[in-house]
Parts: sequence; C-alpha cells; structure tokens
Amino acid sequence: MNNSYHLHDLNGERTEQLLILVDKESGEKTGEATREACHKGKGLVHLAFIAFIIDGKRNIVLAKRSEKKSLWPGFWDTAVVSHVLPGETAGKAAERRAKEEMGVDMEFETIGSFYYFAKHNEYSENEYCHVLIGKTDKKLTSNPVEISEVRNVPYAKMQNEINAHKELFTPWFLLAMEKYNLSKYI
Repeated sequence: MNNSYHLHDLNGERTEQLLILVDKESGEKTGEATREACHKGKGLVHLAFIAFIIDGKRNIVLAKRSEKKSLWPGFWDTAVVSHVLPGETAGKAAERRAKEEMGVDMEFETIGSFYYFAKHNEYSENEYCHVLIGKTDKKLTSNPVEISEVRNVPYAKMQNEINAHKELFTPWFLLAMEKYNLSKYI
C-alpha cells in the first residue's frame, strides 16, 4: 500500500512527547507533561480531541484501534482521535491526525467538549476532550499502525450497535455519542 502520510512508530507510543495539561472544568492550560506522565496510573488532566468524519454518503467513519495500542487496543472508535500538542488548536490537531491516521487533508468544526476519566490496566485517560466533526468525500487510507479496520456506518445503525454492544467501543467515543446528537450534522 502506498500511503502519502508519515507512519510514525507507536511501539513506544512517543512516551516523552509533551502534552498540554489543563484544568478539568475550564480546559484552560495549566502546564505541560510527558505523554507517559499523563497516562500512567491516574494520569494528569490533559487536552485531547475526538473527531468524527462524515463520508460523502452521510455515514460515520468508524475505526478499530490497532492491537498495538496500550489504551483500548481492538476497540471501535472514531477515525481521528488524539491529543492537542503544544502550539496547536483542537482543529489543527484534528487536521494533523486526519492526515496521519486516515491519509486525508480535511477541516473540522468544534461542536463541544467534555471531561472524563477512564482506567485501562495500569494506564488511564484523564482528559478534557474537544469534540469535532468534519465532512469529506475524499478517499480515506487508514494507517495500519493506528487502525486495524475501518467501517462507514449509517448513524442509525451505529446507534443500534452501540446499544447492543457498548463494550466494543472506547469510553470517550461512548461519552461523545451520549453528549452530542451527531444526526443534526449529517
């Protein structure tokens, strides 16, 4: 497969990468810490995002997380999810990761945010998470380091799958779906 995006090594999951620490109520920056410090044990509250992609047929693009991921490997999620890095906005971070994860240049609109905490083995997610949405009819090419499978699913079918099998989805995906009615953006 010939991909135009940069495949980065996730074996160490960039443990020394700096992430933005924030207040869990306001989302205001309070400092910076390594990715490892943000996720080990209870972790530190840091800035993240979840970005939904709507395809040209008005389907939601779902991605199954790679088995190599330390947090929720093999779980279903949105096609673009990650951290906002120092110097970035959530929108720019989503654009960066859309290119890295799905091989596509596209723009996103922020529709909200929420705080959550979820434990996974010796790690956790302790995040103030922006929710974004973007539409594209461009061809998507998933990054196999990040994603093991991609499905384009009609909104109603996705809701039925969530209701029947919540345990197959990441906690941040479920929270975003609960808090925001994506059907009005489709």
